[in-house]
Amino acid sequence: MTTLSAELVRKTALDNGADLCGIASIERFKDCPKETHPLSLFPETKSIIVCANRILKGCYKGIQEGTDWSTYWIHGYGTGIYSSLGMAMGAIANLLEDNGHEAVASPGGHTLLDEAPPPRPPLAKGKLPPGVMLHMRVSAALAGLGEIGWSKVFLTPEFGPRQRFEIILTDAELEPTPIFKGSICDKCNICVKTCPGHALGGERESVTYEGRTFEWGKVNYGKCKITHWGVNPKASPFVSKDLPGLNLDVDKVSFNWYEAYRLGFALAPRISYLNLISTGSAEHGQGGRPGSVCGAVGCIQACYKHLEAKGILKGGTKA
Repeated sequence: MTTLSAELVRKTALDNGADLCGIASIERFKDCPKETHPLSLFPETKSIIVCANRILKGCYKGIQEGTDWSTYWIHGYGTGIYSSLGMAMGAIANLLEDNGHEAVASPGGHTLLDEAPPPRPPLAKGKLPPGVMLHMRVSAALAGLGEIGWSKVFLTPEFGPRQRFEIILTDAELEPTPIFKGSICDKCNICVKTCPGHALGGERESVTYEGRTFEWGKVNYGKCKITHWGVNPKASPFVSKDLPGLNLDVDKVSFNWYEAYRLGFALAPRISYLNLISTGSAEHGQGGRPGSVCGAVGCIQACYKHLEAKGILKGGTKA
């Protein structure tokens, strides 16, 4: 049996498709609320493993050219990126089990933690309501992978804002990755200026761990989600064509995230192109699911272009 170590876990992740891998100790989560605490999901947790895969730059090309919105939705959110992440996480889970430890996957989340649907009642006395999940971006920061940018999108020194994450909790005690001490975000505000939902750059929010403060501008999640779903005419050419009477002015939107989420699902089947590119189309009996039509124009595309121009990103270097 191979001796289990943080180095071996990280090597296993990178050898099986992950671009980045970091590890946090459970002590780093001591100030997290119970609803996002690893111990609420797996009480024996000692280490939190966070892996990431880059979103390919080419995912945005169809939106940039105004010719194809499906590539980003499929390869930036769906099977194109999570298939390789899944292979890496599966290899880590097998390694942990082969060495006598448990591996508990958590999908993590971010907006759901701030403006979720009304909570369900606990299913057992003394337990939290179902839906406990780790804060994805805070977990990545605690695992030493980078920092939270002003847009609240996570930034790594390798890919800036271009990555997705997966998380595994384990009872194996692994050496944690040092907290990232560098600086990527220079608060240039290009994300705020170019977001078609005018959803970024609100009042300052922050968390501090091991002497490092991560800070970002509060996000208006209702404006963000309605834009993400393609219902904002400033971000989507489709809603004005198929629903010409909607006349939605994003600056006057007062939805919260959950309300915007539900509206997107209600309108998507009535917007022909959104229905076409949806992963769950009406033809498959799933009622049509909205996709990521905004293309993360401000929070990812503009941010990445700015950071790339500064020459500070490492690109495809494995880390």
